[in-house]
Amino acid sequence: MRIFLKSLRAVVSLAALFCACSAQAAAVPNGNDYALEVVEASTPADIKEVLAEGVGRKHLFRYLEVLDIKKGNNKGAPVIGIKAREPSSDMIVKFLVQKSISLSIIQKTPSTQVGDGVAVTGVVESVDPKKKTMVLNPVIVRYKDRTTPKVGREMMEEVDDSSIIYSFTAGKKPVNLTKRDEDLIADEKKMVKELGADAWAAYLLREISKRDKAERIKRNKLDIYRKK
Repeated sequence: MRIFLKSLRAVVSLAALFCACSAQAAAVPNGNDYALEVVEASTPADIKEVLAEGVGRKHLFRYLEVLDIKKGNNKGAPVIGIKAREPSSDMIVKFLVQKSISLSIIQKTPSTQVGDGVAVTGVVESVDPKKKTMVLNPVIVRYKDRTTPKVGREMMEEVDDSSIIYSFTAGKKPVNLTKRDEDLIADEKKMVKELGADAWAAYLLREISKRDKAERIKRNKLDIYRKK
């Protein structure tokens, strides 16, 4: 019995360790924290350790202040090069925006300009601690962002217009609205009263579909992988 219990505990311990490792692997590390770790590393050994931990890994960066933005093309497809400043470390972060969805976010009216903030997820390709520079490749632009954290509680719809702000489940089909479509519910009570729950849900779904289609058309024009 003792041998069985020891074996059982060993299996449970291994399972717990596996789950913990899987959860950590699935999580995207904080890029702002990583940039600060790089500039605070004071000895060659510390620097080597920090670089080994971060280079080649995907990180999420927020509050990146755009210092320079240049439009270009890659074999005829549009690309945008961005140089930004990470606020906590003052490190310069450089990346090339190529994916169509990311390009559409950067160019969405009003288009991103010097001084604006962006949030991105990117793989740390290289880091130069002496020059305090970092290159991300590849990168995905998540949304236009603040350049500094908000004091107090932050709601994601304040910076990310793809976040859900409204749900309607009283009709035949459930509807979820993002910040982008907030204007559709300006007269919600009046519309529900006049149309009824099912018609209101159908109306919202139609309007959302139209807007999604229009955005897809715009993105397709920016898609570097599109077939010619």
